[in-house]
Formats: sequence, C-alpha cells, structure tokens
Amino acid sequence: VKTPDVIEFLSTYRDRPRTHNAYRAHLRELMRFAEEKGYREPGSNPVTAVRTMSTPARDRYITDSELRRIKVAAMYGDDGRKTRSGAMICALLDMAYLTGQRIGDLLSLEWSQVTDRGIEFKTAKTSSRVLVEWTPRLQDVARRLRELRKQRRGFAPQVFTTQDGDAYTYWGASTAWRRARDRSGVKGCTFHDLRAKALTDKEAREGMGPARAMGGHTTETQTADYVRRKTATKTRATR
Repeated sequence: VKTPDVIEFLSTYRDRPRTHNAYRAHLRELMRFAEEKGYREPGSNPVTAVRTMSTPARDRYITDSELRRIKVAAMYGDDGRKTRSGAMICALLDMAYLTGQRIGDLLSLEWSQVTDRGIEFKTAKTSSRVLVEWTPRLQDVARRLRELRKQRRGFAPQVFTTQDGDAYTYWGASTAWRRARDRSGVKGCTFHDLRAKALTDKEAREGMGPARAMGGHTTETQTADYVRRKTATKTRATR
C-alpha cells in the first residue's frame, strides 16, 4: 500500500471531511501496526503524507419542537404502532438533554451512580466526574426508567437496557436514534447535537460557568465550542 493508494481510497469522502479524517486515522493506525509487526519497513507509513481535511465548526441547534418530533417518531413506527424500544429511547434522549452528557457516558451509566443527590457521571473522555443534581424533570426520567427496568427480563447494572435486559450498545442506540430522526423528517442533526443543545440552553439560562460544569470541561473555551447561537448577538451602532 502506497500513498497514492490511500489518496485514491479517501477521495470517496472528500465531501465529508469528518468521515475522511476518521478513515485516515484508522488507516494510519493499521499501517503503524503493520510496521510494528514487521510487515512494513519502519518509517514507511503511507498515510503520513496525506493531509487531514479541515472540518467546519458545527452550528446545528436542535429546537424543542424538533426534539419532540424525534421522540414521537421513536415511540411510533412507520405503521403507526408503538415500537418496543420507544419508551427507553425517549428516556435516553431526555437524559441526554437534561444532563448534557455524551452518548458513551449515558450508555455506561449504572444504577449505582443514581444517588440521593443526583446522577453522578464518570466521563470516559476526560476521566472527570459530573454530579447532575435532581430537578423535577430529571426525577421523572429516572422514575420512567425504574418502571421500564421492572418490565425487563434481565437485570444488567446499566440504566439503559434492551427488551432482554442487556445493556444497550453504541451501535444499537445509534441505530434507534437514526431511525427515529429519519421518521421525524428532522434533517442535519446528530445525537451529539443534543449535548450542544443542553449546554446552549444551560448557558442561556445560567451562564457559561454552569454550562462548563455540566459539560465537564476544564475551560470555558471548550464549552464555547458547543454553544450554538440561536439568535444574532445584539449591539448598538457606533453612533
């Protein structure tokens, strides 16, 4: 495998910078592994010469109305009947918005982390801990999840589980999200945009400090990357 081969393969994703960069990173690691095992000469990684593509900052803000539409679509399939996973997925979407946590940290959440004070998240990306204190809406989500747990056949320690009681996988939750989003007709948003919505709304109501705390960020600059400006910044004319 040579550099032109890598460029030819990645050319398919030139219109999708993030996908292009993800495949580039994966290929680079594969070639590094090949060097490590002696299948390639040291320092011959063909991906090194291929540049990453610049990725524009996301500015997609999911409105309250759009989130409601996605939740309705999660509850009801194309045939108009309730889906088996709808209630659990809706609880996952509500939890994602109310706590502002990443999907990986939500799916790994265990009942032992649901305390009297609130829900204590252990963030895998930064190894930090975030305690999201109870609000009436968050307590309602926890109540719904406890009721769903009673209906499950298994007793996995995770909060978000399938009908069989097994912990939801990233693939399973992502697939359910995409299906609900597509049925709803809402375009151009990802599950991660729910985190941006949460931090944006938190910043608008309470300021950047509380939003940074919810996001588990070290600096407010990191939090600012998530804040979506729903309206133009107001200012007066020079004179």
